[in-house]
Amino acid sequence: MARTIALVGGGTMGPTAPLLALHDFWSKKNPKDKFIWIGTKEGPEKAPVEARGIPFASITTAKIPRYLTLKLFTWPLDYSRAKKEASALLDKYKPDIVIGAGGFTQVPVIKVASKRGIPCIIHQLDFTPGWSNLAVQKYCKAITTTFVYHYKKFRKCKNEQHIATPNRFATMDWPDKKLSREHFGFKNGEPLVLVIGGGTGARALNQVIEANLDKWLKKVQILHITGKGRSSNPNERTGYKRYEFLDRDELLKAYISADIVISRAGMGGITDLATLCKPTILVPIPSTHQEKNTRHLLDTIIEVKERNNFFEDLYTEVRRLRKDPEKCKHLGYELNRLIKTDDGEEFASIIERYLPEDLD
Repeated sequence: MARTIALVGGGTMGPTAPLLALHDFWSKKNPKDKFIWIGTKEGPEKAPVEARGIPFASITTAKIPRYLTLKLFTWPLDYSRAKKEASALLDKYKPDIVIGAGGFTQVPVIKVASKRGIPCIIHQLDFTPGWSNLAVQKYCKAITTTFVYHYKKFRKCKNEQHIATPNRFATMDWPDKKLSREHFGFKNGEPLVLVIGGGTGARALNQVIEANLDKWLKKVQILHITGKGRSSNPNERTGYKRYEFLDRDELLKAYISADIVISRAGMGGITDLATLCKPTILVPIPSTHQEKNTRHLLDTIIEVKERNNFFEDLYTEVRRLRKDPEKCKHLGYELNRLIKTDDGEEFASIIERYLPEDLD
């Protein structure tokens, strides 16, 4: 009997990446099972989801505003609409289980699914539980976490456990570093820094690179992933390549090419870096959960704060790492040791407990 698994999440690639890795593992192990993905109307998750042949459906995003805005008055209507849309999708696809990894899209889906007796499971990526995961904890059969905690973070859920976070690169064949650099047009033998601007909070990180290219290029080559529509669009030049977005295979080549990676501190990207043992400089978005992520990664990454002397601090840390290959190796090893990842096997073993047995 083929089973149907509903994956829910989007808006950013953070909650999307581990679910995609889980899908890839599960599909190989249980090729008869079916998937449906419930995401956002305008998020970046739709393209990689549909590239895997997963039916994609979107619902209204009903995110609770964190500050005074007109959304405070329209939110109840948005949430009511989202619940109705979620109910209609559950009627249509009849999933045997619902799985999320954060993001407000999961809230109405999980609440409606739980009331129908459909088991729900979520994964907590960041160190600090997000509002969307806290909101659905009592509706979940199990909650898994990236970090090891000294006390329960989700007290309304009986089953909370640390697992290896599913990662897309965990079992992929890594390309050759020399050939990967040549693929992007970079010289071998000269240091290469990969800068990932990403989505939310990308502009400040992009600007500190683009506004100081002359200084950067005196010391290193730069491969820059800006995020869609988040670049001031400087011209490419010798030693500098810019992309808005790279697919999974291209991104793996970019990671392998790099001697040092500069990134924001979302856990989706951090699990990539941990899997690949990359020496990393993290720049957390100020006054967000990302600062707590970096705080709990001490001795595995270099943290640079975004403040008045942002460029000087970042530039100094890159120069230090460039001159210290042993430090780079140490950072990559320690990050890999602290943040456990796999291809989705451990998460899948938990999910299997709540699914009807495949009798075919």
